[in-house]
Amino acid sequence: MSLPIDDATHPKLHYTTYNQVGHATVVLIHGAFASGLNWDLVIPYLPSSYHLLVPDLPGHGKSQAITPFSVDLSARLIADLIRTHAINGSAHVIGHSLGAKIAIRLASTDPDVINSVFVSGFEIFPRTPLTPYVPYAAWTVSRVENCLPRVLIRWAMDGTDLPRTDTNICTLDLCRQIVSPETPTQWPSPWRARTLIVAAGKGGFIPTSDHPHDAVKLMQIGRELNEETVAYTHLSMRHPWNRQAPRLFAQTAEAWFGQKELPEGFVKL
Repeated sequence: MSLPIDDATHPKLHYTTYNQVGHATVVLIHGAFASGLNWDLVIPYLPSSYHLLVPDLPGHGKSQAITPFSVDLSARLIADLIRTHAINGSAHVIGHSLGAKIAIRLASTDPDVINSVFVSGFEIFPRTPLTPYVPYAAWTVSRVENCLPRVLIRWAMDGTDLPRTDTNICTLDLCRQIVSPETPTQWPSPWRARTLIVAAGKGGFIPTSDHPHDAVKLMQIGRELNEETVAYTHLSMRHPWNRQAPRLFAQTAEAWFGQKELPEGFVKL
């Protein structure tokens, strides 16, 4: 279990809540250089019976003052958020991209706050001689991408509604903390929670597919403590499929948390 948060050193995460009279809490953890607002297309499709907690990660959104960003700090702060505000002090957790790493770390370090987990876009990037230069590429790409017409991006990415990156958030310092941290993200320890792992399978001209081998390895680690952990791909979905097919994303979460069959189109890895 993680240590308690010292409020004087680490303020509470900013978060938004919905459906406070719901019967179970769901926490949605966004990806890099975004905020809780990144879930705005998915939330309307989630059942109103879910109490939702939607935090902004450290260094992001209205939690921008909480620095430096790290996966460990994010997991600790979200665990504190769940204990304080979730129904019965535990929650189902959804994590996308960077949020997937945080969700798995949270499940490993604070199993008492986790009911089940749904992650998409979990990837491990090994360090290479080029790693120190990657933050500069990430900083540059976000600004170039902002110059492209949104209609062009939607056309090229099968209707994905990709918002512009807030360049006040996507600083070079934050890029370094996320893309080339002093302590690189390692493969997690096994965790107890029943977990759905999704690797988006649509690549092509714009390389937005996830790494299925990472999803399989993560599944193998998760199965050490819970045999119900599974990994799937969906060949029509791109990495940001919460913005491409938000209804499907919500239906997938509802099916997993309710222990029902997943929607059509998913293929086991």
